[in-house]
Amino acid sequence: MNVSTWLCRPAQITCLLLVSAHAHAAKPGDVFQDCKDCPEMVVLPAGSYLMGAPDDELGRQPDEGPLHTVTFAKPFAMSRYQVTAGELDAYIKATGTVISSGDDRPGRWCQASKPSYPQGPRQPAVCVDYDEVQAYTRWLAKTTGKPYRMVSEAEREYAARAGSSGPFPFPFDEPGKYQISKHANTYGPRDGYAFTAPVGSYPANAFGMYDMHGNVYEWVADCYHDSYQGAPADGSAWVQDPQCIRAHMRGNDWGEPPIFSRSANRNDRLKTTRGDFLGFRVAREL
Repeated sequence: MNVSTWLCRPAQITCLLLVSAHAHAAKPGDVFQDCKDCPEMVVLPAGSYLMGAPDDELGRQPDEGPLHTVTFAKPFAMSRYQVTAGELDAYIKATGTVISSGDDRPGRWCQASKPSYPQGPRQPAVCVDYDEVQAYTRWLAKTTGKPYRMVSEAEREYAARAGSSGPFPFPFDEPGKYQISKHANTYGPRDGYAFTAPVGSYPANAFGMYDMHGNVYEWVADCYHDSYQGAPADGSAWVQDPQCIRAHMRGNDWGEPPIFSRSANRNDRLKTTRGDFLGFRVAREL
């Protein structure tokens, strides 16, 4: 018998059916949640895609090549939203973890995982560094008994593309204008949000993933590499040295122009970086 859980929120007219992925053979598009305070996960299909950007893509940077094929031999799951402030708070409460404060930029101070701007429980969690994300995924794995981990860079691009091959899996707001405000929270208040938007405020892509091109950047597990020469072809994280000091991030944030929202766009930071623009997702093996 399949086991299902209904999750209802006061702001929703209807309830969302969450199907436990371990109750039946997981199918692409299935949505499930392994515990009350766990992120909502969506099953992504097995398949191949061309990672990186072609030479003629507007905004392409040298680290976005060479183009190479990545193949996922089996389905896997990823949090369909960026991990929320409420989900991070549940972890902090359950474990007694203290998230460090930091970021001395004017008006951008992070106080124990909280940004200086107003933040609700459905806005993305921010102000966490790479090691704190790793600790959160270990807690999820221990709490649920399931193989949770950080998202790899190849998985993140695959999920963002959702079968597309251009810079975005959706059209520009208007022909000839490089604006994506109908699909992503970028470049300040043009889209109605001066800072982060509640997760899921924009349409999902074909894989059922939300906010893949804005809202906040997301840590991924991979160490920094300035090209894809020698990159894994199986979608795994590229971590030759676990002690590397820089890691990649993906997705763009609420304040940057949409050229940085492209599916292939890469960026990186010191692992110790924390900021009100930087959050994360999680992945799980099936």
